[in-house]
Amino acid sequence: MAAVVRFKKKWLSLIAVVFIILCLLFEVSRFTAQPAPPLPLVDTPSYWPSPVEQAICQPKIYVYKAHDSFQVPKSTQDNRCHESNYNSEIILHNQLVDSSSPFYQFYVTEKPEEADFFFIPFFGACYLYNCWSKHNWNWDERCDVDLRYVDPMMDMVINEYPYWNRSGGKDHIMIHPMDKTFTYYESNQRFQPAIFLKTVGDKREKWAHRHRYDRDIVIPSATRMIHHLKADPMKYLTPDGQPKKGTRDIFVLFQGCCPEVKPEDVYSNGIRSLFFNHFKNYRGYEIGQVIADEEYIQKLARAKYGLSPMGWTLDTTRIWEFIAFGVVPVVIADGIVEPFEFDVDWDSFVVKIRRDEVHRLDDILRSIDEKTYEYKRRKLWEYGRRVGLEQDAWHFIVRQLCRIANIHEPVNLGLGY
Repeated sequence: MAAVVRFKKKWLSLIAVVFIILCLLFEVSRFTAQPAPPLPLVDTPSYWPSPVEQAICQPKIYVYKAHDSFQVPKSTQDNRCHESNYNSEIILHNQLVDSSSPFYQFYVTEKPEEADFFFIPFFGACYLYNCWSKHNWNWDERCDVDLRYVDPMMDMVINEYPYWNRSGGKDHIMIHPMDKTFTYYESNQRFQPAIFLKTVGDKREKWAHRHRYDRDIVIPSATRMIHHLKADPMKYLTPDGQPKKGTRDIFVLFQGCCPEVKPEDVYSNGIRSLFFNHFKNYRGYEIGQVIADEEYIQKLARAKYGLSPMGWTLDTTRIWEFIAFGVVPVVIADGIVEPFEFDVDWDSFVVKIRRDEVHRLDDILRSIDEKTYEYKRRKLWEYGRRVGLEQDAWHFIVRQLCRIANIHEPVNLGLGY
């Protein structure tokens, strides 16, 4: 009997040894296996997003010229409104009327009878911003905007030209870059048929009345840093998007208001309370209020991630400063509609964190390995920057215009990228 027991123990020991050897061989084979190769390239139409130069159509846009009797004076546009984050309306308009602009050459016609779309030079944000500056920044003041500006503009478009009535206004374009979009104007029913370009895109039912999913195109915002002060990232960064001096040694950056926000507040959905009460003490985090321009620029050039939380609305101009300086944005705005979502792969160069996960911000960001971070940073630098107002915004706007008008006449714009 003892011999049988010894025999069984011997076999059990042998089996255990064999099992251990097999496990070791499996581990060795797992770590010595050849890395998976990248997939081969396939035909361009199978990719998303498609290259911006592969246009859906190349329509012609006629730009109305508003009468001086009611248009916001050029001096106001170039001075007071130039500092505003709502200035996208003037930036995009100027790109269309500047005959040396590539967008003028690609899309503009001086012959309205051959136009596919009609651009109304409506600078309502500039009118109101200038109004507020003269009334101690009373955001409820309107300075007779409907009587003095909206109605004269629409009277001109509707009564002096035949094109609005010909289409019922459906091929006309207006820009509404402020938080409340078109609802600032009591006369907004007059221009409702038009296509709206707006900086606020919101999927939440609470604000559904401000976003018309079939007629609105979400566009980038202007920023004081990039478009007013003309800060040049290339003074601080190499052609590859890395700091000229030092490294990106700031792990997370946020400079903005409001340290008094409470978790239950409507403003920012309470998100900023965690920034100022908790994350400002974390290693590698630069969390603070608004600072001097040059100091902020220096920090932008050193940051890896930049926090882009919602404020009163889901969009934030901060994200465009981050993108310009190669800082990977961390978007915290549940329900946001980012500009040109049909044509821009935002997930390739931003990090999105939901409000109910913000308390795990540090865990989430530190779990991103260096290769994944570098992929996002490079995508941002080589591709994401092209989305902004100063680069390819009009090409992306036109792609959506083609869809709205159901025009499918593909053309290569020959942009060279």
